[in-house]
Parts: sequence; C-alpha cells; structure tokens
Amino acid sequence: MSVNGPVGVVSVCGRARQGKSYILNQLLGQSSGFVVAPTHRPCTKGLWMWSSPVERLSPDGSKYHLVLLDTEGIDAYDQTGQYSTQIFSLAVLLSSLFVYNQMGGIDEAALDRLSLVTEVTKHVRVRAGSSAGEGEENELANFTPAFLWLLRDFYLTLEEDGRQLTPREYLETALRPVAGSGRAVEAKNAIRASITALFPNRDCFSLVRPMSDERALQRLETVPAAQLRPEFREGLARLTRVIFARAQPKRLGSQTITGSMLAALAEAYVLAINRGAVPTIATAWQGVAEAECRRAADAAEAAYRANFNRGVPAEEGRLDAEHARCLALAASTFASTAIGEPAVREANAARWRERCEREFQALRKERLASAELECQKLVNAAAAHLTQVAAREDATVELLQRELGAWEARYRASPAAAGAAKWRLHADFVSGPFAAMVTGVAARQEAAARQRAADAERRAEQAEARHAERERAAAARAAEHERAATAAYGQVQGLQQQLAAATAAADAARRGEAAARQAASAAQAELAALRQQASAAGADSERWASEALGAAQARAAAAAERDSAVADVRAAAAALASERTARAAAEARATEAATRASDAERRLAAAEAAQRDVATRLAGAEAEARAAQQRVPEASAMEADGAPSPAVGSAPGAFDPAKKTIAELKAWLTEQGEEDQVWDLNVRKAKKPEYVAAAQALLSRS
Repeated sequence: MSVNGPVGVVSVCGRARQGKSYILNQLLGQSSGFVVAPTHRPCTKGLWMWSSPVERLSPDGSKYHLVLLDTEGIDAYDQTGQYSTQIFSLAVLLSSLFVYNQMGGIDEAALDRLSLVTEVTKHVRVRAGSSAGEGEENELANFTPAFLWLLRDFYLTLEEDGRQLTPREYLETALRPVAGSGRAVEAKNAIRASITALFPNRDCFSLVRPMSDERALQRLETVPAAQLRPEFREGLARLTRVIFARAQPKRLGSQTITGSMLAALAEAYVLAINRGAVPTIATAWQGVAEAECRRAADAAEAAYRANFNRGVPAEEGRLDAEHARCLALAASTFASTAIGEPAVREANAARWRERCEREFQALRKERLASAELECQKLVNAAAAHLTQVAAREDATVELLQRELGAWEARYRASPAAAGAAKWRLHADFVSGPFAAMVTGVAARQEAAARQRAADAERRAEQAEARHAERERAAAARAAEHERAATAAYGQVQGLQQQLAAATAAADAARRGEAAARQAASAAQAELAALRQQASAAGADSERWASEALGAAQARAAAAAERDSAVADVRAAAAALASERTARAAAEARATEAATRASDAERRLAAAEAAQRDVATRLAGAEAEARAAQQRVPEASAMEADGAPSPAVGSAPGAFDPAKKTIAELKAWLTEQGEEDQVWDLNVRKAKKPEYVAAAQALLSRS
C-alpha cells in the first residue's frame, strides 16, 4: 500500500446476500462502490478492498486512513466451510473493527452461524508451537479487533422485565451461558465463550427495515434517500458515526500498523493459508517487522544520501561532521519506521550504518584525494608564477612576499583546496621552493647592492677627482686672473701715466693754442702790415707766412698726437671693463669653491680690492679724457685749415644668450669657468630656457 501513515481497517462479514456491500458504500458516502446486485448469486469473492482509503482524524487530531474490506458470504452455497473459516479468520486478523452483518435478531441459529469463531482458534496461532485452548484464546484476544454485531431489519422491542435494553445489553444477554448440562449445552456455551473471549471489545447496533416495498429493496442502492424510512436514515447515520468512532488505527501490541505493514501482514497470512498452514500472528508480525526494518534501513540510507551535502569542503573535520549529522537524520528516519524486536532493529540498523559508513569512507577518500590534487595544482601554479617573478630583474624579497600573500588569500578561499594536505602542502612549499626563491632573490639583491655601492664609491671617487681637478683649475684660473689683475693694474698705472702725459700734452696744447691764437692775431696784424708793405718787402712776407704756416702745422700735429692718446685711454678703459667682467666671474666661481679654496678666495679678494682701486682711478681718467675730448674740438676749430679730429671708437656689441644655440651657450658657460653647472644641466637633460637662464644669471652677477 502507498499509505505510509497509520491505517484502520473496517471489514464487514456475514451471510451472503444480506447487504454487507451496501453498508460499506454508505461509509464511502456514495450509492455505488462495492458491487451490489439483486440476484441470488453473490457479487463478492474472497476479500475486496476499496482502492482509495478514506482519510480520517483520530480523537487526538492526528490523521489516519480507513481501509474498507468487503468479504464473501460465510455460508455461500458454492463454498466449503473451511473456505468460509479462512475468509472469516483473515478478516478478523486484518481488521481494527470487525462488523458482523446479520438479518433479524440474535437467536441460537445466529449464534450457531458464528460457530466459525471457535474455528478461528484452530486456524490462527499467536506464536509458533502454541496449541488451541483457553489460554490461546485469551492471548489471541489481545490481537483481535473491536466487534460490532449489526442487526439488519430489526423489528423487535428491546425490553426485559419492563426495562428498556440497549443493543449492547441485548448482545450481552444473548452471550450469557445457557443453563443446563449435556453436549448440546456445552456446544452452545463454547460458542458464547469463544465470542466473549475473542472479542472483549464488543458492541451491538440495530437498523430497522429501510422500506416495505420488496421490489425497491432489491434495488436499494438506487432508491433515493428521501424514499427510505426516516428511522432507517437516522439509524444509518448513527451507524456511520459509530463505525468511524470505533474504527481507530489498527495496533498490534504497542505498534500502530501502517499501510505497508498491513500489506505485509495480509501477504504473510494469505501465504500461510494458501499453503495450508495455520497463520501465526507472531511469525507474520516478525516477517512484517523484518520487512519494515529492511524498508526502514533503505529509507535511512536514502535519507543519508539525500541529506548529505556533497558540496561541503573536503576537510576531515567538516566531512566527519556532515557524516555524523546525516547519520543522525538517518537514525531518526530508521527509528520512526523500524518495528519489531530489538535484535531485528539492531541488525537492520547495523546493516544501513555499515553501508553508509562504506559509502562515506569511499566518498571521503575520493574527496580528500581530489582536494589534495587540487591543492597540489594550486601549489604548482604558485611555484611556476613565483619562479617567473623571482627571475625578473626587478624581483625583490618584498615583491615575492606580496605575491605569496596574494596567492595565499586565493588558496585559503578556494573551496576545492581543502583537507589535511592543504596546509601541509602549503608549509612544504613555503619552507622549500619558496624559501629557495627568497634566498636566491636576497642573494641577487645583496650582490646588486654591493655592485651599486661599488659603483657609487667609484662615482664618488670620480666626482672627488673631478672636484679636485675643478679646484685645481679654479686655483689656476684664480692665479691667472690674479696675474691678469696685476697686469691690468700695471696697465692701468701705465695708462694713468699716459693719461698724465696726455693731460700735460693737452695743457701744453692749450697753452700752444693760446699762443697760436695770439700768434695768429699777431700774424694777421703783421700780414696786414706786410700786405701794406708787400711791394717793398714781398720776400720777407713770404718767409714769415711760411713760418706761420709751419707753426700751425706743428700745432695740428700736436693735436693729432693728443687724439691718439685719448683713443689709447679709451682702449685701456674697454680692456679694464672686460677684465672687470672676468674678475666678477672669477669671484663667483671662487665663492662657490670657497670651502675648498680659501687661499684663492683671499687672493681674489685682494685682486678685487686692487681692481676697485684701478676702477676708481680709471673713472677719474675717463672723466679727464672726456674733458680733454671736449677741448679737442675747440682746439681743432681754431686750426688754420679747419681739419676735423679723429673719431672716437665705439664699444663692441653686448652678448645676448637668447640668440645663441644650446651648444654656443654650453661653450660660453665653459669658457666662463661654469663646467659644474654645464655638467649638472647635461645630467638633468635641461632644455634651452635653462641654459639661457644660467647665462643671464652669470651676466647679472658680472
């Protein structure tokens, strides 16, 4: 049966053609169901079960299903007594409520027909090896169903000594032992004793005749309910309630029977009957228990497999915990289904546990092996990647550690990487290949650091050598500038002397010029006199005129000599300005190297003081030269022939850095002693504006 929950069984038994199937159809709530026919031939053969159990609620509110059994008449004309006893016995064994359907009241004939009850004890045993007897009947009563004697078409008045009797009291009265003695009385009392012993939970119910029309009675299932007698309809409704109330889930001892158990019991009983053996309740129950325990074991295994989370990480603890959890669920499933003796349950429990354990161990081994393989793949991938990282030129220990940390984060979060091998393989990798990589990279870093230190030391030595060379060059330039300053000082002194001579000559020229003007005036006066005396003294006038002309030419030559001296003074001033520019550059370079060339700084300071003195004297000489130059035109204007004075030379054009190329600026800065600045600009790969700025800064300092 497909019903896994509790089931109750209602079977209706009795003589043939007395409306058993009609009562069952009323329980189904329909007019058709079990076959009902008006002919004399019986419709039911053997036991018929309604295919759809009726769902009901027990008094405690739990749900169960009610199975309805229709039996073949116990006194059918085409059946033997043994067959009827077997049908009766099977119905009693399977039912939780046994309804005995009978027409009329309870009399000796009705009790005789129930003599099959005494045969039940002969055809059913509680356990193997027991024999029929009063003890067997009493023990069998523990397994028999509730008994309801249904009296159909009952017309009698239930009264005794003026007191109204209930149907139950009527039944109990009928089952009282008959007084007397003899074999006939003993036989009657044996039937009564058997009914009383086998059915301790018994009751009686009566129904009146449905209607009076005989023809309609033959088709009772087709008669509308409104045409039935009200007393019958009311009784039928009460009967239905009584049957549903008494037809509780079937129990065998303390065990509630389920659909599958009922099917197994029916199979065991029918098999025993068909073999001609006596059905044994204990044996049948043991078989049911075995079958139920096997089914429970299968259900437990299915529950274990269904609940096992195969996605659990492949770690021993997690797998074992999942195994224990599913075993507990499987054990609960087994306990809810398994029945029978403890030995039977334990044997089947051991069976499903062993199977689950074998399956788990195989799964565990497979998962752990798969996880270890996955871990090994991840470790191998990490080794390959970190080997590539370690082989890079820029590889460092810190870089390797960062890459290892990133891999460890992925390794830790990987659901496939699990199990005992996970961290063992990790530890082996870190302490083995990774440690070797770190050692190699550290050695390379150390060698590179040593090489960089050596290179730095070499560059420092080279820089120190260049610095020393620059210091020597600066010292040489400072000495040269000092010599140049000394020479310039000498030149300035010579120029000063020349200037003094030029000044004296200018004074002499001025005096000569005055004398010349006076002489010219005198000559003009004399010329006038001579012209007046030309005729008399022509030759003398001619001579005097030549002498005057010679004197004028002499004065003109003196003026030209003076102009040449002024030009020399101007050239000396220009040379002094150039030297002043060179001295400023030397001073700037000497200032930058002051810490390494203090002696040169002192010498440059002395040269600078001397140069300032020269500049002061030069300024005075220039002022005097300008004054002399202003006087030269005046003297030239008074010359007899009016000859112009020589032009004063102009200064050379200024140096403009913006109009120079980078190469020209580099050459100019190098010439000015700025090799260090040129070297720094080259290292920084400076553009032209930076070179222009450096040249302008140098010019501003100069």
